[in-house]
Amino acid sequence: MSDAAVQQILDRQAITDGLHWYTRWVDLNRVDKQVEIFADDGKICFGGDVWTQGRENIHQLIAPLVAAYQATHHYITNIEITFESADEARSMCYLHAWHRPADGSEDFILYAQYHDVWVRTGEGWRIRERRLKTAGTEGRDGAGLDPIGRAD
Repeated sequence: MSDAAVQQILDRQAITDGLHWYTRWVDLNRVDKQVEIFADDGKICFGGDVWTQGRENIHQLIAPLVAAYQATHHYITNIEITFESADEARSMCYLHAWHRPADGSEDFILYAQYHDVWVRTGEGWRIRERRLKTAGTEGRDGAGLDPIGRAD
């Protein structure tokens, strides 16, 4: 096996680990750790063309969203990673996320996908761009969320 093939296996695992630890930090309400998966100039979009860029801005966006829940539980599956170059990759994974609102309102579940662009940095693999696409929700209206693009 070539050195490049071995490196790609290691890189694939590093990206997969990043996907998993992002959701762990969400569930522990550790936004400070959660945002570390983003590149310094990384950006995120939860719907439409509204992008938030930069770790601090992403922190300010996510912190009140995560704090609105007494508990969450996120599952990442069906991870696909495609390398564009030795230092850039794209990933898509499925997301199943249960949420218990702190205000006592009805629990809801999000069925979605993360579509990410990754870049190798001095800190390791980081997300340059994340877009959430949604297949559906239970217990809450999914209006304003981008659909996954299912064919008719």
